[in-house]
Amino acid sequence: MAVKIGITNQKGGVGKTTLTFHLAHLFSKNGKRVLLVDMDPQGNLTSCFIKELPEKSNVKIMFEEKVPEPARINENLSIIGSDITLSKYEADAKLTNFFKLKNLLEQENKGEDIILIDTPPSLGLFTSNVLIASDYVLIPIDISRFSLLGLSDLLDSLESVKESTGSPINILGIVFTIASERLNYYKEIKDEIRNKYGNLLFDTAIPESVRVKEAIGNGKPIFDMYPDHKASLAYKKLFKEMEARLNANG
Repeated sequence: MAVKIGITNQKGGVGKTTLTFHLAHLFSKNGKRVLLVDMDPQGNLTSCFIKELPEKSNVKIMFEEKVPEPARINENLSIIGSDITLSKYEADAKLTNFFKLKNLLEQENKGEDIILIDTPPSLGLFTSNVLIASDYVLIPIDISRFSLLGLSDLLDSLESVKESTGSPINILGIVFTIASERLNYYKEIKDEIRNKYGNLLFDTAIPESVRVKEAIGNGKPIFDMYPDHKASLAYKKLFKEMEARLNANG
C-alpha cells in the first residue's frame, strides 16, 4: 500500500511545490515508485514535468465522476496533474466532493510506493481532499511571522478533519524551506517553533537560493545541476530525516 503524503500550508510562497518537486526526484532516484498529484489549480507542479497535460490525466475529472489516468514521466515517476480549469469545482462543496481524492487513491493503487500531493495555498475543498486522503502531512514554512501564525491554524484544521472524518492523519513534520540561516530573526522563529512544537520541526532547513529556481527552470532538481550546492546537500539530508521518520512509523 502506498504511503500518501500531503504537502500543505495555507500560506502561499513557502515552497510547497519546490519541495514536492525535489522529494519526487529523491524518492524515485532511491528506487521508489512515485505518483504525484497536483491539487492546486495553478498547476505549477504539473508544469514542472509536463508542457501540455492530457485531459485524461487532469485531476479535475474526478469531480466529473471519471478516473484520471496518471501521465508517465519516467520509469518510477508519474503524475495526475491540474490546471486552472480545476478551480471551477472549488465552490461545489457537497459532502461527497471532499472524499473524491481519497476514493481515487484507493482505486489507483497500482504498485506505487509513495504518493506526494501538492496543495493550493488555502484550506478549501481541494486542500481538505488532500488532508482526508493523506497518511501524513508535511508542512513547509518560511521565516515570516505570518507563517508562524498560520501554522497554528493549520494544525487546528488537521485536528478538526481527523475528528470529523476519522482520517488517520499524522504530521510527518515541519520544515523551513526558504531559510536565511544567518539572520537572527530566523534563529528566533526557529527557536519559537522548536519550543512550541518540539520534534515536529525537522533539523534540516532548506536554504534560500536562486540556484534552486534556476534548476527548476531547467526542469531539473538542484542536485542534478549543482550536486555540491548547499541546497542540494540540504535536500538530501532532509530526505534522510524523512525516511527515518517514515520507517519509525512503520
